[in-house]
Parts: sequence; structure tokens; C-alpha cells
Amino acid sequence: MEETVLLTVMATYTLLAALCSILFNRLKLPALIGYLVAGIIVTNAFTVTEDWHSVVEILSDIGLVMLMFSIGMEIDISKVLTQGKFAIKIALIQLPLLVIGGMVLGPALGFGFVQSIALGAIISGSSTAVVLAVLKTKDILTSEQVELLILITIMEDIGQVIILSMITPLLAGSTMDTTSLIVMIVSIIAFMAISLIIGLKFVPRIINWVSDNVTKEVLVIFAVGLAFGMAILSVQVGLSMAIGAFLMGMMISPCKSCESINHRIEPMKDLFMAMFFISVGMEIHIDVILDNIPLILIIYLIFAILKWSTVTLGYWICDADSKVGFMSAISLIAMGEFAFIIAKEAYDFGVFTDSMYTAVIGAALVSMVMLPFLTGSANRLWAAGADHMPTPIKKVGAILSNTRDDIFEGFENSSNMTKKAFNKGMGHAYFNIIVIVVIEIAFFWLFDLASVWLHEAFGGQLLWWEIGLVVLNLFMLMPPTARFIANAKVVSGLILNSCSHISMIRGHDRSSNFFNSLYRLNTFVVMLAIDFIIVLIVPNPLGLVEHFICLIVALFFVYIAYRKARKDANAPLPELVCPIPDVDDEQSLIQDGGMNDDVDGQTSVPMISDEDIIEDKED
Repeated sequence: MEETVLLTVMATYTLLAALCSILFNRLKLPALIGYLVAGIIVTNAFTVTEDWHSVVEILSDIGLVMLMFSIGMEIDISKVLTQGKFAIKIALIQLPLLVIGGMVLGPALGFGFVQSIALGAIISGSSTAVVLAVLKTKDILTSEQVELLILITIMEDIGQVIILSMITPLLAGSTMDTTSLIVMIVSIIAFMAISLIIGLKFVPRIINWVSDNVTKEVLVIFAVGLAFGMAILSVQVGLSMAIGAFLMGMMISPCKSCESINHRIEPMKDLFMAMFFISVGMEIHIDVILDNIPLILIIYLIFAILKWSTVTLGYWICDADSKVGFMSAISLIAMGEFAFIIAKEAYDFGVFTDSMYTAVIGAALVSMVMLPFLTGSANRLWAAGADHMPTPIKKVGAILSNTRDDIFEGFENSSNMTKKAFNKGMGHAYFNIIVIVVIEIAFFWLFDLASVWLHEAFGGQLLWWEIGLVVLNLFMLMPPTARFIANAKVVSGLILNSCSHISMIRGHDRSSNFFNSLYRLNTFVVMLAIDFIIVLIVPNPLGLVEHFICLIVALFFVYIAYRKARKDANAPLPELVCPIPDVDDEQSLIQDGGMNDDVDGQTSVPMISDEDIIEDKED
């Protein structure tokens, strides 16, 4: 690569990016939009040679590593653990709902299953930089509320890193065989575990020692070297280099010199970050944008509606002020930096077509441009909604809010044991949902490969092997679904108990009817209904008739297992032979512990517990 090519690229692209950013800054819009527009101008107005494109790719990779390294260092782990409980709850509520929303609505837009998962991952986060920049110019939230909002965006960043780690093998699945996929998944799990367990234990100590013994310049070089080294390891296990850099930033964040390192690398980060977003914009062509304007607007509306509704729901569930929840939700309607990173990964793996990639990036740009106008109109939107909301909706909202207040009031007066049991039940329910999602993703990956292998290895019709795999999927879903329903019923019972004193005081309990009905649900029937709906939703080559055959087969095996369990439960216990000892042996038995002396001097045979009977039966 000639030095003139590098100098030409740097001069042309950085000056154009600066001019575009100045223009958008006058419009009170983030500089990031200027970088993206500069890339769009370059690819549509200039002839980009192969050498130019290679230089931009290298510089954009450096920018991606620096950006993710900086984001990781900004995460204060101790602060998240002590003050971030509310933010964690909001993220846990909205992130899965947004991903599921993308998976459900994606097929309606012409997206495939993997493409829909990528769409859900893209729309699940918000931009910390854009949100903070806009809120600084708008006086709609207090400083404490803004700080909480930034914590929520940080939790979203962490969540999107986890999501990107999970879907990277899925994105690469179209170009990998089954063995490679399994190796990649195992490598990813091992890499993440080692990074979090060992890295957080030793890296801060190493950085602190270097900080105490060398100059600041050497410390910065050492830290940046660690970031790129972790990025290389991340690529080697099949992850994005962004994840490795992010993890290294999190490892360095507890260090006492973290703020100094972040401050010193900021100029370098800004320069190369601009090159990354320019490279993202260079993949967008004007003619493709014009052909996909409806899709761009639809994706933006999906993101805006889902983001606003899920964040508002999270604030409402966590018993926050309704207006604060509304304002906070409005303030988060801007896709984050991870939207561009995930979209670029999907595009590079061939999962996204040119039109899909352009539509997603275009929707992200629209969200950033629209955010200042939405936040500026937030108070008027709240007032209009309060004034013009239909009366039936107001009544339903009041009933739900009163029920929520009753529940929170009941738990405030409950014992710590009840509160712990409630949190444990909710945590287990959430974990079982994650297990169900993982099972279905694995089922989608392996279904075609497994059915073809079984057909070739054992013969028979391919259709029957496919039906057998779907039945197996149903059985695999049953344990986590049953545990999820059981946990939901336990939580309902705790809510009923915690609200009992309210019903005694008021003479009624608004929450009792719903939660009593939930508590009395038939676990088996609900489990089958949920699992059958999941199997119908997740794509597979079977039709509706074949799905019902699978359900009948599954019910048949469940009935056989049920009859066997009933038969074992009703089987008579074996007779226990207990010979009456001779009078001469009675004293020796008492001394050996075989018989007991009662208080009145009588001798009795020791009691046999149910556990002893069960052990004897098993033996």
C-alpha cells in the first residue's frame, strides 16, 4: 500500500466527515450522523478504488476496537452492582421483548428467521452518546433521572454484547458445517467464562502495578495493546473483535487509572471511530435508499413503538412515576452504536442483503434525527395523551395501577423471606424462558442436518424423521416450560399472601381474582398449549396436519409415562418381616439400640420412617 493512498484517504475522509458534522451540529444533531452521511457521499459521489476500500476497512476495524474498548471502560461495575438494580430490571424486561418483537414482526417484512433475530438484536439497544447529547439540551428530566437513564443504556450495551455473542454462530451458520458450529459454540462459552472469571481478577492488579511503576504514556500504550490482543483472541474463537475489546474495557474499568486511560485515548478513539462510521455509510447507495424508504420508515416505527412501550412497561412494573417512565421511554428512541455493529456483522456474513442493510442503517439514522424533536415534544405528547385518552382505557389503566399498588404495598409489609422467595421465583422464571429460547435456537440450527443424517443413516421416510424430531423438541420444551409455570404459580401464591392484609383492611383485594386464577391453572394443560404454540411458530418444514400428528404422538407417550407413574405409586409396599425377639435376647437388643425403653419402663419397637421404607424398597 503506497503512502499516498493512505494520506489521500485520511485527508479526504476526515475533512468530509468534519464538514458534515459541523453542518449537523448547527442543526443540534450528533456528529455520528455527519460521519455516516460522509460515507454515503463518498460511495455515491466518488470512485472508490480497491486500495482506498482496503485502507478504510483497516482503519474502521481500528475504530471499532477503540470504540468498544472505550465503552467497556465507561462501565463502572461496582456502581452497577450497587445502584443499577432498577436499570437491570428495566433492561431485563425490555431487551427480550424487543428481540422477540423483531423475531415476530421480521417475517412480515420479508425477513428470514436468522434475519429476524438479527433485526431484534439491532433494535434492542439505544445510543448512550446520542441520548446524553440530546438530554443535555432538553430540560425534561432531572439529573438523577438522566443518570439512571444512562445506566439503562449501559445495561443495554452489556445485553447487546451477550446477544451478539449468542447470535454470532447463528450468523455464520450459513457458511459453516455442524462440527464447526459446535466447536465455535464451545469456544465462545469457554472464552467468555475465562474472560470474566480470570480477567476481572488479574487484569486490574496488572494495570494498577503498571500505573504505579511507569509513565502515563507507557500505561496507555500497554492498555491499548491489551485491547487489541483481546480483540485477536475474540476473532480466533469466532466472535466479533468488538466483543473482545469490550470485555477488556470492562476488565480495566475497576482500575484506579481507568479514567486517565480513557481520557488519553479519546482523541485516537474519535479519529478512528469516525472512520468506522464512514465505512458503515459507504455500504449505503442512494438508489437502494430510495427503493427502500417504506421499509426504512416501517423499521423505525417498529423500533420506536416497541422501545417506548417496553421501557414504559418496565418503569410501570418497577412502580416508578408514570410521567417519568413516559419521558424516559421517549428519550431512549434512538438506535445505539451496536445497531451498526450488529448490522455490519450480519451484512459481512451474508445474512443481510443490500436492501435489508440499507433499511436498517436508514432506520437508525432516522431514529437519531427524530430524537431531538420527540424529546422536545414529550411534555405536549404526555398532556395530549392524558386529555384525549378514551375513558375505557383510563379505567383499565386505573384498575391495573391500583392492583400494582396493592401488590407493592403488600410486599412492603411482608417478611424478608417472602421477598426473597418472590425474587427467587421471578429469577427462576426468567432463567427458564432463556432455556426455552436456547433450545429453540439449537433446534432451528440442527433440524435439517439431523433429519437428513437420520434418513441417510437409518433409512425410512424423511417425513417421519422430521416428525420424530419435532416430537423430541416438544419433550425437550416440557421441563423448562413446566418449571416456568410452576414458578409463576408460586409467585402468584406469594402475591395473594402478601396482599391478604390489604383485603382485611379494605374488605376487598383487587389483585386476588387474577392471581387466584393464575394460581389454579392446570400446569400440564398450559404447558402443552405453550409448547405447541412455540413449535408452530419456530420454522420447520412440517405443515399444520403434521404438527397435530406430533402433538398426538407426544400426548400418547406422556399418557404411557403417566400410567406407569400411577402404577408405581399404587403398587403395594413389600411386607417388612420383623421377628419377635426372645425374652433372653431383649436386653441385648436394648443395649444395641434395636429397641427403646419408654418412660414407663415398657419396651417398644423403634418407629420406621417413610424414608427408611423408600430406601428398603429401592434396595
